[in-house]
Amino acid sequence: MFAKVATDAALDKTFDYIIPPDFENKVMAGSRVVVPFGNRTLEGYVLGISKTTDYKGKLREIKEVIGDRPWMSEHILKLVSWMATYYMAPIELCLKAVIPAPIRNTNKGDGFQSRLYIETLIDDEEELSQIADLKLTERQLALMNALFDQGALPMGAFATEQKTTPATLRKLEEKGLVKIFEKTERRDPLAGKNFLPSKPLPLTEEQANAKKIICDAISQACDLEKPAPKPILLFGVTASGKTEVFLQSIAEVLAVGKSAIVLVPEISLTPQTIQRFASRFGKITAVLHSKLSDGERHDEWHRIYTGEARVVVGPRSAVFAPVHNLGLIIVDEEHEPSYKQEEAPRYNARDIAVMRANYEHAATILGSATPSLESWHNSNNGKYIIASMPNRASKQMSKPNTIIVDMRLEAMGKAAPPVFSKDLIDAIKRRLTTGEQVMLFLNRRGYAPHVTCPACGHTEECEDCATGMTYHIDDNRLRCHLCGIERSCPSVCPQCGCENYKFTGIGTQRIEAIAKKLFPSAKIQRMDADITARKHSHEEILARFRAREIDILIGTQMITKGLDFPNVSLAGILNADSALHIPDFRAGERTFQLIAQMAGRTGRGLLPGDVYVQTQTPEAPAIKFAATENFSAFAAQELSDRKELDYPPYSKYICITLKAESNDAVSAYADLLAQQLDSISNERFRVLGPSPAPLERIKKYWRHQISIFTNKTNLVLAYLKEAQKTLPPPNGVTIAIDIDAMNTM
Repeated sequence: MFAKVATDAALDKTFDYIIPPDFENKVMAGSRVVVPFGNRTLEGYVLGISKTTDYKGKLREIKEVIGDRPWMSEHILKLVSWMATYYMAPIELCLKAVIPAPIRNTNKGDGFQSRLYIETLIDDEEELSQIADLKLTERQLALMNALFDQGALPMGAFATEQKTTPATLRKLEEKGLVKIFEKTERRDPLAGKNFLPSKPLPLTEEQANAKKIICDAISQACDLEKPAPKPILLFGVTASGKTEVFLQSIAEVLAVGKSAIVLVPEISLTPQTIQRFASRFGKITAVLHSKLSDGERHDEWHRIYTGEARVVVGPRSAVFAPVHNLGLIIVDEEHEPSYKQEEAPRYNARDIAVMRANYEHAATILGSATPSLESWHNSNNGKYIIASMPNRASKQMSKPNTIIVDMRLEAMGKAAPPVFSKDLIDAIKRRLTTGEQVMLFLNRRGYAPHVTCPACGHTEECEDCATGMTYHIDDNRLRCHLCGIERSCPSVCPQCGCENYKFTGIGTQRIEAIAKKLFPSAKIQRMDADITARKHSHEEILARFRAREIDILIGTQMITKGLDFPNVSLAGILNADSALHIPDFRAGERTFQLIAQMAGRTGRGLLPGDVYVQTQTPEAPAIKFAATENFSAFAAQELSDRKELDYPPYSKYICITLKAESNDAVSAYADLLAQQLDSISNERFRVLGPSPAPLERIKKYWRHQISIFTNKTNLVLAYLKEAQKTLPPPNGVTIAIDIDAMNTM
């Protein structure tokens, strides 16, 4: 018997190995094995088993099998194969995406953490009184009394508490009075958190109808004689109660012995989402995300792998969780671009969820108040089933009142354009007077994105990237948000010595500083990537906001979605049209989504909600439609424009990015590749470019792009693979092919 093994070596191919007779019952597709590779020993995964091999040379044997059963199911292996083909990614990178690093990197032992415990062997007080015959010291007697009726205790903690040593405790073991043993300890990311059990809530008519559609899909998924159910687009306005529908749908899945995966787009959403799901499903809930320690991720993965956990919550990578008997995958806020991985394999977790559910005959729910136009189009043409919830879950919750503020009028007669409009300032003051809370959104961190000298025009720029340095006032540093380089902000212009350096543009730090001056008595908190780098910082800030210890929460995208705070009655969207100016055909779609999602944070309790949208372009369709939450009308217009231009969802978009430290080298190769692709396209696909990327230089690398729009994806993928062989990039030039690209920058 022979095994096809993908090793950790980055070669994008498999190798045949002989399965020794002793391993024939242990080696299966999905097994993790140790194999000889040249003069090295590598770990790898068995992708398939065959009785024959096409290799004509001498084959070597598998040296070791790790674990008692396969690490990946047959369905996951099929998914890995699809990913590698569709996203043009090396097979070993796809495997690494599926098996997280804390699971792979366990060369020393099995990766579990063990601690020494101590436990008394004395059963009752009478027996305890008789141990004096053993001639114990007074100290030993005191230790035995301290251990009595305590059960097993961590030995190290007990020794510290009793101010003794492990050697002293070992002497008690020698006398047969205590037992010292090793015990595996779970590193629990939810340790110390008490979740009050919750019960299913009564459903509105709209929620009940949506749940019925989902339950029908679950029933179909349980019947293997029928085809796998179509994905369901749960289109519900903000506060329509989508989460309760998710929870009750999962309960249906659990009742038939299956498991569920819930994907959320942001780490910041995870704490509140976990609370809801752990409160409903208790200890069978597992968490997977990058903010966990390696030990926590290792132990949570194994809880899922062994079937102990049956409800998994996490962002993008949780779509690969090794759940048993998958019945349902939920993708919350399915439109979010954060579901797209920016490094190879450049997968979209939403699309992976749909493919995995299809392979495993499971149901899929894609939930959003502002669906991606791809999913909306799929529901219009019958590829997806739509379940609509157009009203908020409670009649007491009204849709927010949206006010568009034309900042061009606000700037008239002023030396500089204001950051806050007068109407927004007055609205915030009213909320502070009545004890209500405010959320302010700006999608740019830092204090000022531009630092310039008014005398000579010198601008502080990153020497490695084609962008300016952002000023951070907290530590008086300049930072590049592309490559991360930083330096101190000079006190005078390095070119002319002018002392009047000018900070232009606004970031969340500047909003915070201005807000503190305008509202000195308010408790103000910022929430962005600079503030939330520390573990649990998301949870701490949101817990304080929920407890009303914060009056005004200022943040970036992480505060715009999924959060539920009943006391928030006002949202301010500053510089709402900034996303419209990005050179991307999805700019209008993303602007609409941001405004609508931010508006949804208000009016979620008994208090009515207001939303102030500050903009320089109030006439933009995305802003006008978002103000009335009219997604259907916006989608109709946007889809009409896309169809005319043959943009997604009417075609597939492939973005090829080429980079090199030499601009001439990357430009020349980009021209050659584009010419070759154009020559073979024969009008079966469109080739645009090459052209410099919108962010032309990042981390010293010059970047050029070629865009391809096609309805024949497989054909283009075949041509791209062939082009890389016949026209390989020269030394120093690298190529990244992004299928279904979400980011053109």
